Amino acid sequence: MGLKPTGYMIVRRDPLIMNRGVFVGIVAALALATSSWAVTAKICIDAGHGGSDPGATGYGQQEATNVLNTSLKFKAWLDKDTNDGAGGGSWSVVMTRTSNVYVSLQGRCDIANNAGANRFMCIHNNAFNGAAYGTETFAVTNPSSTSADLRNKVQERMLQAWGRYNRGNKTAGFYVLMNTSMPAELAELAFIDNAGDSVYTGSSTHQDSAAKYHMYAIQNHYGLSAYAPNTAATYVVDNSGSGFSSSSNWWTSTSTAGYYGSNYACRGTGSVSDAATFTASLAASGNYAMSAWWTAGANRAASAPYILPDGSVVNKNQQTGGGAWSSLATKSLGSGARSISLSCWTTAGYYVIADAVKFVGPN
Repeated sequence: MGLKPTGYMIVRRDPLIMNRGVFVGIVAALALATSSWAVTAKICIDAGHGGSDPGATGYGQQEATNVLNTSLKFKAWLDKDTNDGAGGGSWSVVMTRTSNVYVSLQGRCDIANNAGANRFMCIHNNAFNGAAYGTETFAVTNPSSTSADLRNKVQERMLQAWGRYNRGNKTAGFYVLMNTSMPAELAELAFIDNAGDSVYTGSSTHQDSAAKYHMYAIQNHYGLSAYAPNTAATYVVDNSGSGFSSSSNWWTSTSTAGYYGSNYACRGTGSVSDAATFTASLAASGNYAMSAWWTAGANRAASAPYILPDGSVVNKNQQTGGGAWSSLATKSLGSGARSISLSCWTTAGYYVIADAVKFVGPN
């Protein structure tokens, strides 16, 4: 997993170290190190308001909904970071709420304190009179250097994420900052009742950006370089798999080498709509790179029409490039069932090969 933060002491767990005195000495030495192997940091994410307390409102938005969405996306980014061994940190995430429910201020503090969280990160939208705008982040009045650093890192990263006006690093006697026992910050991302800011507060895309840059902030706070975990998943649909469908006019063959899986499907070309369809269930929306696999030959279609999920058509020359993935396009796709079809409606006298397709994303 690379460097993983504790927030207090960094220890390498070595089963070969059996002597307690030697172990204690190594712990003392490593406690002074700035980087080494480390255990997981526990982060409490507090989505403000909820339930009977909607928070601020503006431009058809509710603060409680906006900040819950952002907080859940923040958790998702931390989970991805933990599961990506190439870099970043390792995190155990505690949420004060995961749905539209009311949690008292003391209840939020109790959740963080009882869980033994190492850091408390509170997410809000701001509001005033419709004219105020920008991003500001708070630590408790007279904060510790650790709380101030956490606040400063979040403010810096939010300015990069949304590019709104910098209202500064601030202090306040907010209840959750005063009554949590760990370093804490409260981010007012932007003003929900301001025309310019509300474009950001209510947008799923901008909420995800805020969440991602909160992850960068906590990485930086723990002395780690900002690292974006690999979020892309690969979905391969083979003609012999459950996501493939075609009429009885298509048949399977193994006569030409280079096929994906156990065989490939094929059909003669002509002026008829009889497509073979590959369907994948995508877990998340975003940009997906799509590609196709076929076996090549002189009797294949030189312009095999692949129909993409958005209805656009990409023609591929199946006389060459067989036995490998060939790019179709990169498109923005929603989550759920998404299909690529291979039509046989092209120059007559050839064959189209429906072997496999691949979706990689979101990127």
